[in-house]
Order: sequence, then C-alpha cells, then structure tokens
Amino acid sequence: MSGVECVALFKGHNIRAFSTWTNEAELYIDDICEDTSKQRIFTVKKRILAASLSHENRIYSVEVYAKALLSVRLQICIDGRQIAGEVL
Repeated sequence: MSGVECVALFKGHNIRAFSTWTNEAELYIDDICEDTSKQRIFTVKKRILAASLSHENRIYSVEVYAKALLSVRLQICIDGRQIAGEVL
C-alpha cells in the first residue's frame, strides 16, 4: 500500500500518522493504533485523525491534519501546535 507517513517524537512517545490516496488513514502512538479514518481528503486542510496522549498526569490532544492536491500531505499537532509534517 503506497501512501505518505508523518512521524514525530513527543516527550518520549512515538507518534506516526499514515494516509493513502484511497483515503485510508491511521494514527499510532507508541505502536498502538489510536484512530483510523476513511474520510475523503480534500484540497483544504482538514482534521482526519485524533487521539489523546497521557504523559506525567497530563492529557495532550493529538490531531492529524491532511490536505491533498498533487499528493497527500500530513501534519501532526499537539494541543493545536504543529510538531511534525508540512505546513498546510
């Protein structure tokens, strides 16, 4: 399956988002699948995946945004701040 992957390290946690042209997307935190989606990716930035990450008694919001034009582009954000991927 060909697609695009975006990887980040946040406070010792591995975060990986993967999406394909066939609109399948997955979000992994520490190798555990936290969210999946089959929603269509458009030419405008859209949140396609979300999960919570617990670290030292704090809960962080993990969101993955996607945009597609000639290729799929991904962005990972923690509490609204980009930590990996392309500027969309």
